[in-house]
Amino acid sequence: MGRHSLPGSGDSASGPADHGGGDEPSGRIPRADGGWQGRRRRTDGGRRGVSVGVIAALITVVVLVAGVFLWRFFGGVLSKRSADAAQQCLEGTAEVAVVADPSIVENIASFAEEFNSQTTPVGDVCVKVAVREAGSDTVYNGLTGSWPGELGAIPALWIPASSVQPARLQVANGKQAVIDARSLVTTPVVLAVAPQVKNALGQDGWAALPGLQTDPSALDGRDLPGWGSLRLALPTVGGADATYLAAEAVATASAPDGSPTDGLGAVSTLLAGQPQLADNTAETAWNALIAPGDPALAPVHGVVMTEQQVFARSTTMPDDASPVASWLPAGPVAQADYPTVLLSGPWLTEEQVDAASQFARFLRKPDQVAKLNDAGFRAPGAVMEGNDVVGFPELGESLAVGDDALRSALAGAVAPAAGAVTTVMLDQNLSGVTGALEGRIAALPPGAVVGLWTFDGTEGSEPV
Repeated sequence: MGRHSLPGSGDSASGPADHGGGDEPSGRIPRADGGWQGRRRRTDGGRRGVSVGVIAALITVVVLVAGVFLWRFFGGVLSKRSADAAQQCLEGTAEVAVVADPSIVENIASFAEEFNSQTTPVGDVCVKVAVREAGSDTVYNGLTGSWPGELGAIPALWIPASSVQPARLQVANGKQAVIDARSLVTTPVVLAVAPQVKNALGQDGWAALPGLQTDPSALDGRDLPGWGSLRLALPTVGGADATYLAAEAVATASAPDGSPTDGLGAVSTLLAGQPQLADNTAETAWNALIAPGDPALAPVHGVVMTEQQVFARSTTMPDDASPVASWLPAGPVAQADYPTVLLSGPWLTEEQVDAASQFARFLRKPDQVAKLNDAGFRAPGAVMEGNDVVGFPELGESLAVGDDALRSALAGAVAPAAGAVTTVMLDQNLSGVTGALEGRIAALPPGAVVGLWTFDGTEGSEPV
């Protein structure tokens, strides 16, 4: 039957095809023996296999992914538990004691409040910075002797006015007493003087001061008749270490190169010739300088201070005060550098040391430094706005003194080491020593005891 012929009456159009081995034609194109000539299926009954290496690699990847997931999961849980425990201060709260010089303590205390509101616990211990005010001699005597109870805990961080103090401490207690000390801000040492005295001093340097101090007609010879000597007060209490730094400058300028200790005689001359006041505080000296009246007759013509102190005090002068000027001696500049001194000692825990270090770094942040600039302290790159008394002039090179031992020796001329108990025996003729004793007693640390006993060569009288 042809390909396009209709089936006859004897044919079954809908019957199933015979898949057996019959010879009858099917009406379709016959298959060629031996399979398809084009695209063919595999007819041998086999399957394509998967490599064992591929399976192993897949298993390894799955294991690694699962491991990373579990590590992150459990690590996150542990970290959260640790953080929660720390936030709860499981080990309590540790106070971190900080002592700062009176000239900067107000700023430091304000920064501590901000730090305490932001700080996170150290381990399981919460920390709180507590700032107290203390002068350099008080802290030095406490750290090298008996710590005064009225100052609270022994500090982890000390911010004196100058690096003279950590130098003294390391000479007395060893290098291990200080972990780190670096400058926070600076301010040069100047003389607060009457404007007439500033003009008379001109371009003089530190070396000229001892002679002007002891010559009773020093200012008379500089077109200031009736003014007498320089009458320079050198306070050791509340003076932001200005007298210590002035002593270094005078000794260095008055001695041969490389031998500042040879200038100690000039320092002693300057100190011995200062005016006798009720006490040796910067406050008393400043008040004597600005007191109303004829400045030529004033008991004080000048006070050694820092530029920042003069700036701060000049903004609150009474209306009837005598005018004041700031004079910067020529030559290398003596500067109070306000180091943050990180202390080491058995009274400190690791958490307290860490927190003190964090606070020291916090003080150096731009916002804190900017506030210190506004208060009159200098920092690199800061633009200072002065007033009628302090113009914040550009400074020359800083004074280079020497190592810690040398600085400690020079400091000894200003405040010799004093024990907790001092006994002094005097001849009945007290005229030559009374003034010197008053100055030394004023510089003694709180709690010091001084016994005075007059002696006539044969027997003593009642103690004074």
